[in-house]
Amino acid sequence: MKTKYIVHDRQSLFDIAIQQCGSTDAAFELAFLNNKSVADDLTTGEELILPAQTQQLVAAHFTDNRLTPATALGMEETGFEGINYMGIEFDFIVAQGVVS
Repeated sequence: MKTKYIVHDRQSLFDIAIQQCGSTDAAFELAFLNNKSVADDLTTGEELILPAQTQQLVAAHFTDNRLTPATALGMEETGFEGINYMGIEFDFIVAQGVVS
């Protein structure tokens, strides 16, 4: 039977990978198992299939200390201005040329 995990508010696949598997490398397998991209936004309450733990001591640290990493940006952080956002060819201009 596959182990499942319920997504908490503002969690990314990388948050879940480090918390449940003990390694951010597991985010790629987590994405594959759940038909997602590692950059996909997750929905609070969504159920994901977990890969096997790779670093049990790290995962145990999160469990033992009741830590739930949640680093994904919420809607209020994506106001499309300031340091949180730069649009290529809008705020950040890409130019070809030689620097001397």
